[in-house]
Amino acid sequence: MRRCSRSIAACALTIGLITLAACNLNRPDDDTRFSATVPADLIGALASSVTPAPTAISPTPTATFTDAATVTASATPTITPTLTPAGTQPLVTLTPAAPGAVPPFQHQAASFSPLEGWSCGDFPCADDIDGFLQRIRVPEGYPLEHAGRFPGQPMQITYGRDGRLYATVLENGSRSGAVYALDADGAAQRIGPTLISPVGLAFQPGTDVLYVSARITLEQGGGLWRINPDGSAHLVIDDLPCCFSTIDNQPNGLTFGPDGYLYLGVGSTTDHLESDTPDAQEFTTMHPLEAAVLRIQPHTGEVEAFARGIRNPYDVAFSPTDQLYASDNGLVTGPGDRLLRVDQDANYGWPYWRERGCAQCPLTGFGLTLSPDLVRFPDYSLPRGLVVYDGASFPSNLFGSVFVALWNGTPDGQRVVRIDPAALPTDLENYTPEPFITGLIRPVDVAVAPDGSLVVADFIYGHVWRVRYTGAGG
Repeated sequence: MRRCSRSIAACALTIGLITLAACNLNRPDDDTRFSATVPADLIGALASSVTPAPTAISPTPTATFTDAATVTASATPTITPTLTPAGTQPLVTLTPAAPGAVPPFQHQAASFSPLEGWSCGDFPCADDIDGFLQRIRVPEGYPLEHAGRFPGQPMQITYGRDGRLYATVLENGSRSGAVYALDADGAAQRIGPTLISPVGLAFQPGTDVLYVSARITLEQGGGLWRINPDGSAHLVIDDLPCCFSTIDNQPNGLTFGPDGYLYLGVGSTTDHLESDTPDAQEFTTMHPLEAAVLRIQPHTGEVEAFARGIRNPYDVAFSPTDQLYASDNGLVTGPGDRLLRVDQDANYGWPYWRERGCAQCPLTGFGLTLSPDLVRFPDYSLPRGLVVYDGASFPSNLFGSVFVALWNGTPDGQRVVRIDPAALPTDLENYTPEPFITGLIRPVDVAVAPDGSLVVADFIYGHVWRVRYTGAGG
């Protein structure tokens, strides 16, 4: 195993939660599949190898699944790896959200609960909802409630037009899973086929058509699937760059932009561009679509790199003003956890990270202009899902705030933080994002519900927690 503290499944492996299962998706050959392969003369860039040092993480309870949500299984359709050309179809866009009428409210940051003494030691047991409601802390005026539980480990979440919460979920302690929808009564319905390491999901605006990112096999090949309302699945792209390991760096989070295009984060296939044959080649070559945010025409599958130099963009989200943000996971050795304000054609520096202490990283290419981080997180905090608040039920001064899930079991992780991009200090060296939800086990993603509340999914037990706003004393 390459590392423990930097990855969802690696930590779970440490506590005996995840058993990796090498699965293969049956993909009959079909010449109509879109290929993301680019000409060889466009491939280039250079970097070196490292032996990662293990980093300890805080203990995590062993998950059990006997108390999971009720699951309604749907028929598993056969994946059809074809894409019907539909380039003439108009792209659907949405009207930008506007702030609600809730007056501004200056709250205090969330406090922190004791780290031990719960029903299962460091944390409450899986079915101890009252224990979790005591352990998880939010600011005054924002009551917390349990919203449901997915039957496995959620990776990312989003809401559909039907008001249900959808998630990519790993099943049975494996790396395979599917999309699930959580009903208001807590029942979970399985949707579409089994996928290998499904992560990102997003509905095309104005439709019930869902796009999902996953792997072609456990160890190589990234894919993008389209799942129709009837549950049938179509493989849109089958050769995206993948994978750094069986648990890291692949096609990740995705979202639709104001232009109607799909934006997808794709991780690097190496830690810092290290070569598999260092005696013959110091650094490997870089695929032009790896370590990048891609822009994809959803009807035709045409793809281009929107921004580069992002080691593992785990999630992406647009603001109400059409600004794109991305969370990024750093090197095996720690540095590089960050939040980015992503602009078209910008390069955010990976793998040229000598200034971050990576002596094995390549030197910055001559004439290459690198864009800065928006916020740097502490090493190994592992930022995962993010959302920009565009609801109407929180105080108006929170509109446009970026909420980021810091996943890892470190002193700076296991929480959701709030960042106001319009109010960042000039001295970012000493800046600490506001703890908004603390006391979680492994928060993996956040989303804004149709009613304007904020929901967070926790990876370990599959619980979903909702934060509402009621005002001071609420």
